[in-house]
Amino acid sequence: MKLFRLGASLAVALFAAAGVAEARVHRVFPGQSIQAAIDAASPGDTILVEPGTYQETGNAQFGLRIATDNLRLIGKVSASQHGKKGRPQERKVRLLHHGTQRTGIYAAPEGCGPELFECPEELEGFYIRGFTVEDFPLNGIQTRFVNHFKILRNESARNLENGLYPTLSANGLVQDNVSYGSLDTSLWVAGSENVRVIGNELYGSPTGLEITVANNVLATHNDIHDNTVGVGLYHPNAAGNPPQAEMTNWVIAFNKIYNNNLPNPAPPASFQGGLLPGYGVLLLGVSGNVIASNYVANNDSAGIAVLGWCTAVSLGDPRRNCENDPPIADPSSNENAVVLNKLSNNGGSPPPGLPIPGVDILYLQTPPFEPGVGNCFKKNKPRDFTFFSSEPDGQLPTDGC
Repeated sequence: MKLFRLGASLAVALFAAAGVAEARVHRVFPGQSIQAAIDAASPGDTILVEPGTYQETGNAQFGLRIATDNLRLIGKVSASQHGKKGRPQERKVRLLHHGTQRTGIYAAPEGCGPELFECPEELEGFYIRGFTVEDFPLNGIQTRFVNHFKILRNESARNLENGLYPTLSANGLVQDNVSYGSLDTSLWVAGSENVRVIGNELYGSPTGLEITVANNVLATHNDIHDNTVGVGLYHPNAAGNPPQAEMTNWVIAFNKIYNNNLPNPAPPASFQGGLLPGYGVLLLGVSGNVIASNYVANNDSAGIAVLGWCTAVSLGDPRRNCENDPPIADPSSNENAVVLNKLSNNGGSPPPGLPIPGVDILYLQTPPFEPGVGNCFKKNKPRDFTFFSSEPDGQLPTDGC
């Protein structure tokens, strides 16, 4: 016991001599500035924000700007007894748009704004929980050049381009959030790697969950409904970031993807404005991915659609084919697995004028530009699900099984 006490005392003395500071908690109350607490924080500190409505005025571009490593931003959620009929009423931390601000919460190294595709350094560690971000004209919560991030139990409401937007970031978790009402995507993983997307509710946008030019993304146990397209796995031509060396291994598994029939609210001239409604999962010209064990129901055009990029865009404009409009990367969808999904009542009301029927599973590519090799459609249920295939024998491909 005496030796233990001596060792502990020596350790305390050594840490004190080294100048190691303890992480601090900065509390913010309504009427105070969250950004001021962020600016005063050191790496490893926590910003604990009390319930209330906040409107930051100090930054013309962002509601909140985080450039400190390992900062924890936590919004407290409490219940009062002032709801209807005496029921508890949830009180949240609400961040509202102000003035010329474009994005609600932006985490990135100092000097590395959202217009850059390269940054000389990265922000190490970012954690945000319990924030409701509302009505920003670009993005709700965005990371850029961040390594190790967690976006947990937040709400993105009507942030008009994207709700939750991890870009050019790595080793992240996006879990148990609610995001809705964007004109692009409720949750977009772009140019990032090793990201898990778990247990989110995504609705009311042109695309519920979008993945582009990313590597190693797992999306599981999400509730994705009432979008124009439920899950969009899109070719680099549709991405906001340049192609990456690795753009593969996106696993979409054990999700509920249903009722994605929203009339497209996006500006007509934009890429997302060209999305036709009624697709549960829309895979366009990407390879090496898995769509497995999802419940896919009541999507009016197709439950799961796997298309080559040039084939897809030429359906809207026959002049946009691979010869006249060459893509920036391979347009073919190869080595994708669509297995063990449960399909119900998809394809009942496809958009008029398309030369393809509404079905549970749609497979459509145009050789020789899109050979479509190594794909596997297997053990989807029920056995009598409807499908349409461009393969010469009219069957869904199994050469990759």
